[in-house]
Amino acid sequence: MNKMKQSQTLSSTEFDSIVPVDDLCIAVGLVCTSQRRALRHYALPDGRELTVNTARNEWAMKNPDCYGTASQLAQQFGLAENGDFFATMQIIDVLYLKRTGVPSMYPTAALSVPVSGFTRDKNIVTSELDFLMTQLGISLKTLSRYAEEGSVPKAKGRGQERVLALPAGEHGYIGFNGNCYRCIGDGGMTSFGERRKNQICMVYENSLDFLALMEQVQRNGVHPSMARRYHIILNGKRGLGDACEYLKANPDFLEVRCFMPENEFGNKAFAAINDAVKGTAVNRSEMYHGFGSLLGKYLPKVPEAYRKWKASLVAQSTRIEESEKRDVRQEQPEKVIDVTPLLGGEKNTMIDRETGGLKL
Repeated sequence: MNKMKQSQTLSSTEFDSIVPVDDLCIAVGLVCTSQRRALRHYALPDGRELTVNTARNEWAMKNPDCYGTASQLAQQFGLAENGDFFATMQIIDVLYLKRTGVPSMYPTAALSVPVSGFTRDKNIVTSELDFLMTQLGISLKTLSRYAEEGSVPKAKGRGQERVLALPAGEHGYIGFNGNCYRCIGDGGMTSFGERRKNQICMVYENSLDFLALMEQVQRNGVHPSMARRYHIILNGKRGLGDACEYLKANPDFLEVRCFMPENEFGNKAFAAINDAVKGTAVNRSEMYHGFGSLLGKYLPKVPEAYRKWKASLVAQSTRIEESEKRDVRQEQPEKVIDVTPLLGGEKNTMIDRETGGLKL
């Protein structure tokens, strides 16, 4: 395996055919500020903005004007060694390993946090949570519209942990720390939007599914129409009860559309909401087909070109190891068998005339 690594190289052309520019930006730790159709915008540490065209797999920057491919951007970041990009793939490996480990659904912590324990951070520019959300495909623009960042006491041990918080209930929040949801206050359902005439109400199971769908809305340029709708996020069993009571008391919605995963809670939630609106709810669970969540559906994927390249490395490594084993076997000297009798001196052979055969 070490011999393979020493002899393996990766040209700029090969690197460009395997790695999307967008994934290179995420792998080096850039945060996506916004996106629109095929364009994704990233904030650079020096204050400039880098724009990626995912359809063309190219990037561009201003002041000074420059543009190029993934390999050229890697050189800009100082990641290529003498035109070889094999070492650059190590940071790409880390990104894709994390991406394959993202759960379709995040759990909710058993311990809640009092509202007084939540401290808002108003002056922070970007953080580790922002970078995590970029990895999940959600931009700062979407986060700033629906969530605020702050800190709460850790569930175990001392100190604080950072959370993205969406309003929940009358005075509480539902927080996300990168590993699980945490109720801040009494919890309950989350709602966004102003009540309007002939309005559509959209109901979601969790906040990350809501944010993932809103990111697609923003990306595809249909946010103005979606902003006129009313949005409800359940955030668990208590929020489900709140949502059912709210929908019962507001029969003037034009339509109630439910975005629920095809699991036990999702089925129960839709049945409860459908009962609350007298059987008029619309089930949009087909959007989850093949995925455990909307977050998982819209999560950036590992490119097929990368999977094939990785498989070719494994096959090459296997061939090298088998060849090394054959070389070791061939280098071993053949055993020499000593046929000299172990006892006595030199023996002579003679033919036995009576019984036949050779005799010592």
